[in-house]
Amino acid sequence: MRRRQRQTIIAIIAGAIGLVLILAVGWFFVKPYWSLGYENAQYGFALKYPAAWSFAENQRGAAAIFYSPKENALDIFRENVNIVVRDISQKPMTLEKYTETAIGQMNAVFGTNLEILGSTRISIDHRPAHQFIFIGKGPDGNFQYQCRWTLAGTTAYQITYTAISSGYERHLAEAERIMNSFRIR
Repeated sequence: MRRRQRQTIIAIIAGAIGLVLILAVGWFFVKPYWSLGYENAQYGFALKYPAAWSFAENQRGAAAIFYSPKENALDIFRENVNIVVRDISQKPMTLEKYTETAIGQMNAVFGTNLEILGSTRISIDHRPAHQFIFIGKGPDGNFQYQCRWTLAGTTAYQITYTAISSGYERHLAEAERIMNSFRIR
C-alpha cells in the first residue's frame, strides 16, 4: 500500500512539473502575439498592436509609429505601421477629394517609380474609407505600402503599413490586425 502511495505522489509531482513546463513553453511562444492597447488622446484614436512590437509618438510627421521587432542584427529596416492625423478644417473636402489629393501626392513623390497594386473603397471603424496599395521604387530599394484613410469631420486619419517589397508579406497579417483595430474616439 505504501509503495502505491509513493508511486501516486511521484506521478502527481511529475505531472505537475510537466504541466508547468508546457505552460512556460506556451507562454514563451504566445507572448509576442498578445495585443496591447494604445490610445492617443491628443489625436483621438486608439488601436491594438502585438506585444513584440514597439512604438514611438510624434516622429517624422506621424502621431504614432509601430515598429516590428528586429529579426536579427543585420535587420536594417523595421516594418512599421504609422498613423498620420491631419486637420483639414482650412480646406474641408470629401473622402473622394481627399483620396484624389493623397494619390496625387504619392504620384508627385514617386513619379514613374510608383507601381499601383490596388485602390479600393473600404471602411475604417464603420466609416467610409479608402485603401491604396503600391510599390515605391527608389535608390535605397523598393518599398511596398498599404495606405488606408478616412475622415471624421475635418480630421483625416491615414494609416500606412510600410515594408521592403521582398519582405512585405512577413508582417502583413500583424499590420492588418493593427489597422483593423483602429478606432476613432
